[in-house]
Amino acid sequence: MKYYVIINNQQFGPVDEQQMRGMGINRDTLVWRDGMPQWSPAGDLPELAFLFTTPPSPQFPTMWPGSVAGLVLGIFSILCIEMPVIGLVLGFIGVQLTKDSYREYRMSPKKYTSGGMLEAAYIMSRVGFWAGIVVTGLLVLGILVYVFALCFAAGAVGSLVYHV
Repeated sequence: MKYYVIINNQQFGPVDEQQMRGMGINRDTLVWRDGMPQWSPAGDLPELAFLFTTPPSPQFPTMWPGSVAGLVLGIFSILCIEMPVIGLVLGFIGVQLTKDSYREYRMSPKKYTSGGMLEAAYIMSRVGFWAGIVVTGLLVLGILVYVFALCFAAGAVGSLVYHV
């Protein structure tokens, strides 16, 4: 439908509804179209109400609690593989931060929008934690083998074996 519009005492038209969006029309702007007896404020016409409604504000994604921190800790726990005890501690903290959120996410995945980040944080923290355990265990085992080898080379273990 085509309208005529008066803005700043100057008449424009004919214009359609889409063109009216960019013209800075407010509720008091006078408009007229065929079939109307007289000029009327745009706010009085129901078919132009869309010009005065504000679009909904954008919704920002809501993060699961602990998802960013858990992801960062999980990544650092894996990167700290050369320092396995630190990686183990970081992975453990990451698991603690994400486990309750992850359990809640599995029950209601649409509550928050960052479920993928939470899943990644949960997995990375667990991988870092278990990698820390494995590497720490291997490190301790290596130290024990080294100490046993030193003792054996020094004859301490050999004398124990002969006296039994």
